[in-house]
Amino acid sequence: MKIAIITIFLAVTAFGFFLKYLTYSRRNAPLPDNVKDVFDAETYARNQAYKMEKLKFSIISGLIGTVVALAILLFNVHHWLYSVISVQTSNMYLTGLFIFMVPLVVASIIDMVVGIYDTFVIEEKFGFNKSTAATYILDFVKMMLIVLAFGAGLLSLFLLLYDLLGNWVFLAFFFVLIAFQLFISFITPLLIRVIYKLTPLEDGELKQKIEALAKKTGYKLKGIYMVDASKRSAKLNAFAAGVGKTKTIGLFDTLVEKMSHDEIIAILAHEIGHNKLQHILKRMPLEIIYVSIIAAAAYFVVALPQVSQAFGFVDANVVFGVYVLFIMFSPIDLVLDIPSNALSRKHEYEADAYAKKYSDNSDDMADALKKIYKEDLGNLTPHPFVVMMEYTHPPLSKRLAALEK
Repeated sequence: MKIAIITIFLAVTAFGFFLKYLTYSRRNAPLPDNVKDVFDAETYARNQAYKMEKLKFSIISGLIGTVVALAILLFNVHHWLYSVISVQTSNMYLTGLFIFMVPLVVASIIDMVVGIYDTFVIEEKFGFNKSTAATYILDFVKMMLIVLAFGAGLLSLFLLLYDLLGNWVFLAFFFVLIAFQLFISFITPLLIRVIYKLTPLEDGELKQKIEALAKKTGYKLKGIYMVDASKRSAKLNAFAAGVGKTKTIGLFDTLVEKMSHDEIIAILAHEIGHNKLQHILKRMPLEIIYVSIIAAAAYFVVALPQVSQAFGFVDANVVFGVYVLFIMFSPIDLVLDIPSNALSRKHEYEADAYAKKYSDNSDDMADALKKIYKEDLGNLTPHPFVVMMEYTHPPLSKRLAALEK
């Protein structure tokens, strides 16, 4: 059993590195005709250098993560943690949280250290990093507290329901996870405020245009805010997040600085399009299928004694079973990502078309997309297979071609 689980882990990891190789193989691919004007010669050389440095770094950081995860499996780290905490308490909640959260925290700290190089060396080198060490660490602490709070809450609820319902917990947790996804959609604007400072957009021409756009599209606004993204990165972004009373439009200050008002309106129309076209609801059937398959797999794997015993436990440990479940489920996850990403790309095309419809000029959306790729040094020549497996957004050339139609 142990060998089988580790083999699955290594196979999925190897497939991830294969995708990175495919990205590398496209490093000198010719640019499609409709994106040749995005970069001049100097900026394109910078784009290629940035793309390769990020790729090499992702390979190195991926190897580090693989070694750590493999060591956790090979040396039965979860069982060792269980033996440490079980001396102090037999409470199933405390022991469960301990053996689940400690590896998560250690892995996150390693990610933070690795991320320091990415942020303060690579991003700094190419002019993107605007963050200070204090801001970086504070953001990390905030994100960790959010992850730990939600993770501890879900795990504790899982253990409570397991104690009450036994294996029927997986049916009950199906509804819990669906409700949780809807809850996250509702509170996303609040979570954004934990990291960023949002200030109301000042009165003026841009605000008037945004309000006119909202009125024209029937999008009811709670507020329009400037996001202090420039304290962290020079990259551009915007969002229309939340549902119901939490609907919020956020403009990264970097976006406002580098884009015309018409281009900003096009970007926001795209984000509003996702909402008006009910893309979150249209993704729900796939999400339900995904969660259903996980729940069914969990029913057979999580409480199976042989799984826990293969890694040092005397009997089934459901918390460790959850950890192993996601390893064993990862090949299925890769397969399910294909239709999920395809649907997401379809929704991006639809939102682009919506933006073109509600922009003042038909070229505003295309101009905005080109500027984003230019400023953020986006990849203009991704490998088609990598796009199918990983991309939630279509390549720029295909988005521009769709807009032309």
